[in-house]
Amino acid sequence: MKTLHSVQYLRACAALLVVFAHAFSHQIGTDNLLVVMAGRLGVILFFVISGFIMVYISGSGPFPALDFLKRRAIRIVPLYWLFTGLAALLAALAPSLFQTTVFTWPHFLQSLFFIVHEAPERGGASPLLSLGWTLNYEAYFYVAFAALAFLSVTSRIFALTVFFVAMWLAGLLLAPSDPVIKFYLNASPLAFVIGAWIGWAYLRDGSMFVTHRVWTLGAMAAAGAILAFTDDGTPLMREIGFAGQVAWGGGLLVLGLVLEAQLGRWRLLEQLGNASYALYLSHMFVIGAVTNLSGRLVGHDHPATVFLVSFISIVASCIASLVIHAAFEKPVLRLLSNRNGQRSLTSSRPAAV
Repeated sequence: MKTLHSVQYLRACAALLVVFAHAFSHQIGTDNLLVVMAGRLGVILFFVISGFIMVYISGSGPFPALDFLKRRAIRIVPLYWLFTGLAALLAALAPSLFQTTVFTWPHFLQSLFFIVHEAPERGGASPLLSLGWTLNYEAYFYVAFAALAFLSVTSRIFALTVFFVAMWLAGLLLAPSDPVIKFYLNASPLAFVIGAWIGWAYLRDGSMFVTHRVWTLGAMAAAGAILAFTDDGTPLMREIGFAGQVAWGGGLLVLGLVLEAQLGRWRLLEQLGNASYALYLSHMFVIGAVTNLSGRLVGHDHPATVFLVSFISIVASCIASLVIHAAFEKPVLRLLSNRNGQRSLTSSRPAAV
C-alpha cells in the first residue's frame, strides 16, 4: 500500500497545531480564542485523518476484526502506556508539578485500558494523561469499526454514520450531566465518519480527486476554520462551530489527496508526520520543562518572552518527538509486529493518530 505523503504532512500539521496551542496556553492560559481553536482544529484534523486511514488500510470488503484491533493496539498502546506511566509517576512523586492531575490506582488503571471514567479532582471524562481523551475516542471508533468488519466498506461506513449520528442526537435531546455519558453522546466521532467517507471515495476511484477542485477545497477549509470561531459555548453555536471544524479537516484532507501527485518530498515535514504520535503524547512534558525553566530564569511577564519561550518549546518538542520515534516507537512497533506475524507498522503504510 503506497505511502500518501499528503496525509503524513497533514498529520504533522495537526500535531503542530496542538503543540502551538499548548505552548502558548501553558504561559498565557486558555482565554485566548486563537490559541484554544488551534488546538481544536488540530485534534479534529487528526480524527478526520484517522477515519480515512482506517478505511484505506482495511480495504473495500470484510476484514478480520480481531487482527484489526490487535494492529491498532500495537500501534497506539506502547507509547501511550509509556507516557501515562510517566505522568502517573510524576503525579505520585511530585504532585506540585500538576494543577489538577492526581494519582490514584483506579484512575491510572482505567486510563491505561481506555476505560472512560470521571477523573478525580479534575472532573470530566479525562484519563490520567489528559491528552489521552482523544485516544479514548480513537479506541471508541476502532471498536465500532471492528464490530462491523463483516460488512462491505459501503455498508460499514453507512452503519457507522447512522450509529454516531444517533448517539450525537441522543446527546442533544437528553443533555446528560454525567461526564461518561456526555463523552459517548458527543459529536466528536462524526469527524472520524467524515474521514471514513473520504476514504470510501478514495478507494472507489482515486482519480476523482482532480486538481480543478483545489480552490474550492481551499475555500472550504478556510471557511470551515472561520466558522469554527463562532463557537461561543452556547449549544447551537457549539454545534455550528464543530461543523466548521469538520469542514476544515475534511477540506484539508481532500485537498491534500488532490495535490498528492504534485507534492514534493518535504523531508522534515514527512519525518514529523511519522513522529506525530510521539509529538502529540510527549509535547506537554517538554513544554512544561521549558516553561518552568524559563520562568525561573527570565519570567513570563514580557510578551517577547512569551513568544520566545513558546517557539523554543515547539522546537524542543519536535526534536524530542523525532528522538522518541527513532529510539523507542519504531523499534517497539517493529518488534511487536514481527512477533505477531504482521507487516511492520513502521513501513510505508500510513499510521493512524
